[in-house]
Amino acid sequence: MRYLKWTAWGLAGLIVLGLLALAVIVWLVDPNAFKPRIESSVRDATGREFALVGGIDLEFFPWLALRTGEGRFGNPAGFPAEPMATWKQAQLGVRLIPLLSGNLVVDRIRLVGADVRLTRRADGKGNWEGIGGDEPADPDAPERHITIDGLELDKSRLLFVDEAAGSRVEINALRISTGAIEPDQPFTDTDIDGVLLMRGFAPEGVQFHFGSPEIALTRDYSRLDIEEFDLKFAALEASGAIAGELAEPMKLSGNIATNTFDPRAVLAAVGIEAPKTTDPKALGQVQLTATWKLDTGAIGIEPVKFRLDDTNFSGRFQRGAGKDPVGDFELRGDVLNISRYIPPTDPDSEPFVLPTADLRALKFRGVIELEQATYDDIEMKGVTLRLLLDEQGLRSQPPPVAKQ
Repeated sequence: MRYLKWTAWGLAGLIVLGLLALAVIVWLVDPNAFKPRIESSVRDATGREFALVGGIDLEFFPWLALRTGEGRFGNPAGFPAEPMATWKQAQLGVRLIPLLSGNLVVDRIRLVGADVRLTRRADGKGNWEGIGGDEPADPDAPERHITIDGLELDKSRLLFVDEAAGSRVEINALRISTGAIEPDQPFTDTDIDGVLLMRGFAPEGVQFHFGSPEIALTRDYSRLDIEEFDLKFAALEASGAIAGELAEPMKLSGNIATNTFDPRAVLAAVGIEAPKTTDPKALGQVQLTATWKLDTGAIGIEPVKFRLDDTNFSGRFQRGAGKDPVGDFELRGDVLNISRYIPPTDPDSEPFVLPTADLRALKFRGVIELEQATYDDIEMKGVTLRLLLDEQGLRSQPPPVAKQ
């Protein structure tokens, strides 16, 4: 027993000496003297330019924390000369005690003023490829348990340019915050905020928020489970759930419920002019609840319930997969004043046209059944509308004729 006590005291003494040695190193050693070696090591490992422009600070116990000022990480050859990423401040720390047992516990990773520019060339190659190296992982290497206390990104920007598709997506004032990140454990307390800018959007962009208390994503990114989320996009607020397979063929399902929002305001935010109506207050309020499913390119929404101004609708919608699919819907409503929604009789008023070629190529057909409808001074009961939307626009269809 005495030998065990001496052994324990000896190990404790070694640990204390080690910690004291680290403290002396932090106190006496200027970490900025190692900047050239750090920059050179990153350049050798990635083949890209890497520079720590600002100073480096070290802190000690219970975290060995590293803070840097401004820095930049370059693009690979064949991409623009501008850096792939820059930042104003960065902080990374590790807890000392778990290192003694071979485990890595990382403090919250903080990045302030980051500007990340992702580019996919016309040949499909992205500037983010190859950052981790091309060498396969050693299957015999011991697996370390790595825990990150959380991620915090603030006052940042993300830009994605797809040269093949001719698209550009920009997120300004980006802020991301998460809870602890552990292997094979869900992401917790995730919040993402920013201002989204895309072609056609209002010049000031669209503010958005996404939050979820728990996001489960398998290590191979093949399955996603979000039991609860909340979303804000312009005037639209929604909550719901998503679950399913991300690997090909993609199969996802979920549900969504929205607030009562102004669809005209949402359309204006994304650069779409709402259709003109005889009553300018028509299309002023929408509230939606739906259960949806995406299966190998096919879409199904059933049931769907929504309130358009003063009219309640319920029904279903589905659209198959494959080339040139046609959507099919059935809706049942209570009372609708049709006069409010017809286009104005002003001859100078231009007809409503769906934006972009992709939207104009959509095809739908379906039936709307109304308990009661009003058109001018005419009241009708048991009204059935058969509609068709294709390359010729939206129009009514004659009822099917029974075969003799």
